[in-house]
Amino acid sequence: MEIITRNIIANNWLTILIIACLVLLSVAKRINSLSFSNFMMLLSNNKYIISYQKPNRLSTSFNSVLLLFQIISASLFLYLCFNVFDSQVTSSEINLYFKILIIYTVVVICKLLIEKIIGTIFAIDTIIDEYLFYKVSYRNFMGVVLLIANILFIYTFTPSKIALIALVIALLVLNTIVLISFYKKNENIILNHKFYFILYLCALEIAPYFILYKLII
Repeated sequence: MEIITRNIIANNWLTILIIACLVLLSVAKRINSLSFSNFMMLLSNNKYIISYQKPNRLSTSFNSVLLLFQIISASLFLYLCFNVFDSQVTSSEINLYFKILIIYTVVVICKLLIEKIIGTIFAIDTIIDEYLFYKVSYRNFMGVVLLIANILFIYTFTPSKIALIALVIALLVLNTIVLISFYKKNENIILNHKFYFILYLCALEIAPYFILYKLII
């Protein structure tokens, strides 16, 4: 009988990350169960946005936990993308994941701080706080979607390149719709400052993610 060598890829650290994400969601629910319930219904109604859209709302422990959850979940998804698109990457390369995690965290946090500073400089703190809460809330929810995708990709089947590209495009479309809905709501303000708005889009909504891609590559 011919002996067949079976390659077993250890994914214990991936399981730890999945558990960490689930624990963070549990902590967020424990902090404020009503906010968590409304947050999980974010795509079906705006109750969460309307009820909790207050100044400095992002600095609360509830939103801080969800932001940390988003960072871990999104970084894991980016790692899995590398695992599919780069044949030299294996699921045991934990160092690559932490590089992605650090870069993603720096980009997200720096972007938020810069936007807060811009709001203070131009005395538009109220609208900037509203915008950041609106945007980050939906991206935290996308973290939930990515967590489900991560679980499926790790334990059920290896995704194809087409499946990953389709998921990324779907998330980009959703993100675009979310941003457009906010811009439409504040159309008058934007039309009065079209040049600064275009400058903002290029500098803080497009460039950071291009930089993120180039740094990881």
